[in-house]
Amino acid sequence: MARKRFESGYIRLRGSTTRAGKGEDILLPDGRIVRKRRGRYLGSLAELPTKTLAKRKLAEIVAELNDVDYKPRAVVTVAQFVEDKYRTLILPVRKPTTRRGYEVVLRQHVLPELGTSQLVEVTPERVQSFINCKAGSVAWNTVRNIRTVAGAIFSAAVKYGYLKSNPVRSVELPFEPVKLLPLLPSDEQLQRLLDELPEPYRTMVWLVCISGVRIGELLALRWRAVDWDRTCFWVVEAVDRKKFYSPKTHRSRRPILLADEDMKRLTEFRRRTPTAGDDDWLFLNKRGTGPIHADKALEKLQAAAKTVGISYITWHLLRHWHTTVLHDEGVPMKAAQDRLGHADAHTTMKHYVHLSRGAERQAADAVSQHFRNSGDGKTWSEFGSKFGSKSGVEGSAVAVSS
Repeated sequence: MARKRFESGYIRLRGSTTRAGKGEDILLPDGRIVRKRRGRYLGSLAELPTKTLAKRKLAEIVAELNDVDYKPRAVVTVAQFVEDKYRTLILPVRKPTTRRGYEVVLRQHVLPELGTSQLVEVTPERVQSFINCKAGSVAWNTVRNIRTVAGAIFSAAVKYGYLKSNPVRSVELPFEPVKLLPLLPSDEQLQRLLDELPEPYRTMVWLVCISGVRIGELLALRWRAVDWDRTCFWVVEAVDRKKFYSPKTHRSRRPILLADEDMKRLTEFRRRTPTAGDDDWLFLNKRGTGPIHADKALEKLQAAAKTVGISYITWHLLRHWHTTVLHDEGVPMKAAQDRLGHADAHTTMKHYVHLSRGAERQAADAVSQHFRNSGDGKTWSEFGSKFGSKSGVEGSAVAVSS
């Protein structure tokens, strides 16, 4: 066997920057090993003012190629790796909803941009440029999903020895814009919604509101999951497009405790379906072959909401309503986190708790009362028409600080 050729590389000055050239052995799909010349940016003249410094940096780069344990890197495009490895080894062990979401991002964004590129030639600069370009044309959440999916692909490439490092790891997301949370339905609106809905959709809305379960968890509920003695039901599975799987996180497998009055209502709902066995779903479709489809349930929910004047509603928004009620009633965040099945309390607080109308009014009244009681007993009306003018602002500042 021939001894591997030693690689020393070369240095070239281009304008005000220094570039290095090196030969790298690569493994072709047919098994042949060939040497390919690659260029690489070393730095500017300000960073590398002497040839000695440039050579020192070049030596660090070619040291890996000259290592006795060095193995030629395989030549494979991003699209080939996704098809041959990622879709066969990684995606099959993900949740159905995750697989479907990743496939959409791959098909619409990642593969059209990076698919024809060699894995080894995708740099952090290339990915950052891709992300920046997308930021001007799609929603911020979509940009975040693109980085997540691209990062997962290159992480798998590192795992299986195709790359030494993940070029997406150092890529930054653009600034996240401020987005208002959707308005939650009021108690009165929810009651009108319940009155408008037929069964079993009325009970479905009620159960999501009092338990905070995800729609996939709700539809997968079977009667054997209801613990009548402990007044709770157990979330042990979820359903998505007729496929059943374990819940979203390890914390999602959980008991949901219900009040005694709510257990009575659930008992009454069971009484109206006397033929249902323990292995049957709570919310069967008309054919009795499985649970109601999530799309059908959403269609019924939104049609009834439109009738009673609720402009926007989803099953997930009802989950937010549940969390906000817990927060307003002073329920400890840990209890809310466990009830919702979140892996951490940060998710519960940041994304699920809305400022309710009552809390907004309480905040406004508290600040107003504080200002009215400040200033040696003066009230805002005593400042008269000066309020809002320059002198009025200065006067009110003195009153507040005293």
